[in-house]
Amino acid sequence: MDGVHEACTGCEVLMRWQHPQQGMISPDRFIPMAEASDLIIPMTSDLMRQVRERFAPRARELPVGFHFAFNICARHCQDLSLVEDCRAFLKAFEANPIKLVLELTERELIEPNAMTDSLFAELHNLGVFIAIDDFGTGHSSLTYLQKFQVDFLKIDQSFVAMIGSDALSSHIVDNVIDLATRLGLMLVAEGVETRIQADYLKAHGVDFLQGYLFSRPLPMVGFEQVMTTFGKDGGQASSM
Repeated sequence: MDGVHEACTGCEVLMRWQHPQQGMISPDRFIPMAEASDLIIPMTSDLMRQVRERFAPRARELPVGFHFAFNICARHCQDLSLVEDCRAFLKAFEANPIKLVLELTERELIEPNAMTDSLFAELHNLGVFIAIDDFGTGHSSLTYLQKFQVDFLKIDQSFVAMIGSDALSSHIVDNVIDLATRLGLMLVAEGVETRIQADYLKAHGVDFLQGYLFSRPLPMVGFEQVMTTFGKDGGQASSM
C-alpha cells in the first residue's frame, strides 16, 4: 500500500508448499533445503514464469506502475540467468509496464565480486529495482548498502511490531527512515498489523506499507480475483 492514500501499488510473491498429505509446509523448512540442494534457482525461475503467464494477459487490469517483488538468494546472484528471467518478465507486461523488484535475502551472505557487479549493472539497465529485505536484522545490511546499488530498504517486521510500545524499536525505525532519506532510497515497512503502526509510519514518510492490516496472503487465484478492485478503488493490498 502506498504510504499516502493506502492504495494498492504492488505485491510480494512468496513460495508456499501445499503438501497432499502434510498440508502447508513452512518456508522455513523447505527454502533452506532448496538452497542447499541447488533447486532454489530453478524454483524461483519457475515462480516468475507462473506469475508472468498468469497476470501478463491481464496487464491492463493492473493499477498503473504496479510492482511485483520476488526474493532472491545469494546463489542466484552468481547466475546470469536471472537477467533473462527478468527481461522475459518485464517484456510480458509491455501492454501496461510494471515494476519488478528483487529482494536480497540474508540467509546467506552475498559476496561482491565481478559477477555480482555485472549482474546488478545489467538488472538496473533493464529497470529492475533492488531491495534489501528485513533491513536492520542481518549482519550484511550495511555491507549491501556500500557494495550494491540499492533502491529500497524494507524495515523488518520485528521493529514495526514494537511501534507504540517500545521506545528503542521506534528509535530504530526512525533511524532507518533517516538513513533511507539521506541515501535517496525508498522504504517499505513489513508486518504492519495495527492502525497505530500504519499512522506512525505514514506520518514519518514511509513510502509503502505491507502487512495483515490490509490483507492476509492470498493464493494466485484469489489475488487474480480481486486485483481489478485494487485498480478501481485503491482497496486492500495482498501478497501471494
